[in-house]
Formats: sequence, C-alpha cells, structure tokens
Amino acid sequence: MSERIGVYVCKCGPNIGDVVDVDSIVNDVKNIEGVVTAKSHNLLCSNDGLEFLKEEIKKENLSRVVVAACTPKQYEQKFMNVCEEAGLNPFLFHMTNIREQCAWVTPDKTLATEKARKLCLAAINRVSFQEPIERKEIDVQPDVLIIGGGIAGLESALTLAHKGRKVYLVEKTPCIGGLTAMFEDVYPTMECAPCMLSPEQQEVLQKENIETLTYSEVEGVVGSFGNFTVNIRKKARYVSEEACIGCGACFEPCPIEVTNEFDEGLSKRKAIYLPYAGALPNVPVIDKVNCKRLKGEECSACQDSCPFGAINFEDEDEVVEKNVGAIILATGSSVFDPSSLPQYGYGRFNNILTSLQLERLNASNGPTGGKILLKNGKEPESIAFIYCVGREEKGYCSGICCMYSVKLAHLMKEKLSDVKIFNFYSDLCLPKKEHQKLYDEITKKGVEFIRTNESTSISKEGEKLVVEYKSNTREQKRISVDMVVLTSAVEPNSDNEKLAEFFDIPLDDRGFFSEEHSLMKSFATTLEGVFVVGSCQGPKDIGDAVAQAGASAGKILSKLRIGEKLELEPIVAEIDEDICCGCNTCIGLCPYSAIHRDIEKNISVVDDTLCRGCGTCVAACPTGAAKAKNFTMEQISAEIREVAK
Repeated sequence: MSERIGVYVCKCGPNIGDVVDVDSIVNDVKNIEGVVTAKSHNLLCSNDGLEFLKEEIKKENLSRVVVAACTPKQYEQKFMNVCEEAGLNPFLFHMTNIREQCAWVTPDKTLATEKARKLCLAAINRVSFQEPIERKEIDVQPDVLIIGGGIAGLESALTLAHKGRKVYLVEKTPCIGGLTAMFEDVYPTMECAPCMLSPEQQEVLQKENIETLTYSEVEGVVGSFGNFTVNIRKKARYVSEEACIGCGACFEPCPIEVTNEFDEGLSKRKAIYLPYAGALPNVPVIDKVNCKRLKGEECSACQDSCPFGAINFEDEDEVVEKNVGAIILATGSSVFDPSSLPQYGYGRFNNILTSLQLERLNASNGPTGGKILLKNGKEPESIAFIYCVGREEKGYCSGICCMYSVKLAHLMKEKLSDVKIFNFYSDLCLPKKEHQKLYDEITKKGVEFIRTNESTSISKEGEKLVVEYKSNTREQKRISVDMVVLTSAVEPNSDNEKLAEFFDIPLDDRGFFSEEHSLMKSFATTLEGVFVVGSCQGPKDIGDAVAQAGASAGKILSKLRIGEKLELEPIVAEIDEDICCGCNTCIGLCPYSAIHRDIEKNISVVDDTLCRGCGTCVAACPTGAAKAKNFTMEQISAEIREVAK
C-alpha cells in the first residue's frame, strides 16, 4: 500500500500568513507523489484547528502527517496526541518550523516563502522514512531507598512516608541526625538544634512505613528507575535492638577507653558506646576494633552488667536485599583537615580548634557540658576565627563557612560577654536576606572583622597564640589571643567515589556528586531514578538541604505512583547486531550507562529502561550499527537533501 501523506500549513494568524505565501506552498506540495491532501489553516494549535486535524486524518485515512507551523518545542506533543487520538501512530508525524526559522527572521516575502517551501518538502521527504514506534510500559516498585540519615535524608523520608510510601533509610553510623546532631544552635534564627532535630528523628523511628537501618552500608545496586535491587550490609552491632532499652548500664564496666569521634577528639568513649547523650536510636554499639572480647581476649564486663541479655558477641554481619523504585543519596559531606597546613599550628599548639570542635564544646551534651574552656580549664578572654581554611587548596568557596563562623562568634558573645573576638577573612559571604541581620548584631557587640590579603599564620608565645597577618594595606600585623578557631572548607566524603561506582553516576571535578543540570535538574543525576540532595552534591546550609530533599521526594511522588506503570522514553537508541563489531566505544561514552556488552555475541546492547535517546553512541559508532529511533541516518539525510537543493 502506497503512503498517504497529509500536509497542513498553519498561517499562525499574521505571524506566518503575512510574511509567507502559504497558499502557493499548499498548491505546490499537492502534486508531490504520496501527498493525498494539502491544506492551510489559520491557527492549527487552537481547539478548532486540532479538531480539524483529527477529522482530516480519519477522513483521508492518512498514513503520514506533516505540519508546518511554529517551533516543535511549543506544540509538537499536542499534535502527536491528536494523531494518536485519530488512530495514527504519533511517530509517523513530523513538524517543521516556518515561523521562527522563516517568517520571523526573513522579512522578504519571496525569500521567506521559498525557504518555507523547502522546509515543507524536506519534512515530506523525511516523514516517508519514519517508522511507527510503540510506547513501552513497565511495572514499578514504589518503595524508596534513602542513603544517609542526616537532616536531608530525614526530610526526604518523612515527605515520602506521609504519602504512604515504604522507605528504607540506610545510615552508616550507629545513629541518625548527621552533622546537625553535633550543633547546639543553628543560624540564622539561632534556633535550638536538638529541639528542631529530635522530633524528626523520633518520627522517622516510629513511622511504620520507614525501616531505619543504622550501622549499615550499601554494597551493590542493579536495575533502573522503577526497579532497583539493592544489597545492604547490616554490620554486627553486638547489641540487640529489640532487647536493649538504652539504660546505659553497660558503659561504665567496660575497661576500654578510646577517642570519641563524635566529639571531634575532645572526649573519650568506651568500646561499647552511644556517640552522644540523646543519640537515636538509643541502642549502643560495640566497636569491634577496640573491644577486648572481639579481639580474642577474655572480657565480658558489658555482657555481665546488662540486665536484659541484650549483648551478643556471636552477632554477625547480615546482607539484606531491598527492591525499590527510586534512590536518594543524602550522604552529606566532610570538613577539610587543617593539620595538613602547618602555618595554622593545628595539632601542635593547644587551644587551636576547628569550628566543629568549638561546636562540641558549646553543646550541652558535649565534653564540657557546654562550657567554653581552654586546656588549662579557664575561659578564654580572646578568640580569633580564621576563615577560609583550605579554600585555596580545595579551589572553591564553600559558601556557608562565613555565616557558620558568624554564628559561633554570636554564641561565644552570649556565653562570654566580655570576650574579645577577631574574625580574619579574605572574602565575606553573606548571601541570604537573614544573614546580614546576624552579622550586624554581632558587630554591634564589638566583634571585629579584619580583612587579610595573604595567608595568616599562627605561632605560640608563652600561654598566648599569636595571629600574624597582612592587612589590606599590606602592613604586617599581629594579635595575641587565648584561642584560635579554624573554619575549614566543606569537602566531599571519602566514600563518594565508591558510591558513584555503585550507581554509575559521575562526580564533579571537586569530588561531589554531579547533578544532571545545575539549574533545571539540580537534584537529579544522569541515572534516572537516582537523586542527590544536601551537601553530598555541594556545600549547603540546612535550609537549602531540606528544600532540595523535599523537592526530590516530590519528584519521586509525581513520577513513581503506586499502581501505575512507568512509560519508558520511546525515542531511544538501538544497535544492529549484524553490523556491530563489538568495539565497545559506545559503552564508555554513554552518559546514562544504558549500554552493556553481550559477551556471548560480542556486541553492544541498549537497555531501553536507561536510555534517554541523546544520540552520543550513534555519533561515535564507527560501523553505523548504533541508530537513534526517529532520528535515523536515512531520515535526517532525506531532510537535508531537500533543503540543500
């Protein structure tokens, strides 16, 4: 059966009709072989125009349709829907742009008409080579995995759980809360951090459709959006989460004391421990690296002291498998270690702290119960904050450190009203409307801000720390203080590379997870169904992390609906196995990891569930085996040949 092509030219009111001789184009294309009808319409995108097109397809029994009108970006999908409603496969439709590409840029009517005629002829040539494409749907798993139990992970989990989704929350440490759990107050409102965080932690732990797996790590992921299979290693806790009531009777008898990581090395903990008072879940864990019993020595002190029989030294790691439809990475970030910069004296001189160490000193559940003390037990009379530590080495501004230091200076003034505070900065970053207010408040209290042009160094003279710096006038100056606080850059977690390999998603040049598009898809990744939120994607404050977490959860709720099938991208790549030479060029170039190798056949195979139809493999294939549906070489060549005549 010969093709029955219908051509419809839109006048778009005066936009096209006043510049292009539409009637002459219609008369010309009527005589082309295969074209059974050609007509014009004043406004095809209107309801009347769409109804007219639908009736034409049915009446003329069309097998191909060409519409010459405005940009396809505006109405192509609407016209394709009309074709489908009329019983025509929508991929047997082609739209060409004679408004933006002709009428709006070619004032001469003769030239505009000739250009529009060529584009119409090119579209007719092309549509003859188009083939029907069937849309595919797959069943999906609506459950969601969230990796990271910080503030962003908690927000995502609750947003999803409130809409009835099953959520698996995986946290590698023994408790949830992340960095926020280390804080006493948060900027810019100076709100009590535990008062803000604890209700979220409690709700997550008590929510029936949230399964929290602390002290656990993801070991492997396979699958695609809607159908991921994830292997999770639940590390042996050696304390039963069911039997333990968190009484703490096991702590004191333990003979081992080691540095407490949660307090940034400012306190000690036992081999059986909770990271901090108030940690949730309120179930301790045994550190097998330092536990005498788990190292093969005789000791049962904690087990003997437990009145509930909750301690089990025979506990083993367990690998569990979860099937989910989407995954959110909310793994947070780390802070640059200033010990690698000897000019600051960190680790060599007493009373030089990082900002997180000062945070723990300030915390009521910290090593000093919230008192700001020097090594000698006295309160400092002067403190220097050094901004941008590690900024030059990392190569970027973290954006949140200035306000973080401003907050700490505010807290020091609240607790030590007579303390002298000096802030040494190179650039001051106060990006949000609330930030200036807090900055103004502490400057009124006498906190000094000193801009320096070159690296600051710290030395020790007696009991005092001496900050040497160059001012804006390049004059060498020095200030003696009791305490120095180093505000370090935010940097990626060390395990980002491992997770990026699991999910086959890229890291940026700094080592953070790379988003698909920095403006339009700032929390999506190149692997559909995997989202990155919070500071694992880049330095963020709590407000931005929470907003991004809520947005990613909303995207999942809108795309992965319970009981509905997931429609796959129809315009994807395909590989002709008769031509494929098995060179694997396409596999390494695919930005969506949608191509794998069939070892038995020694050919490349496209996974339709992952492919986005970008065409990278098509452009790179040396044999022409890779083809993009609806954008084949034959279709594009046919279009170009007519335009080039």
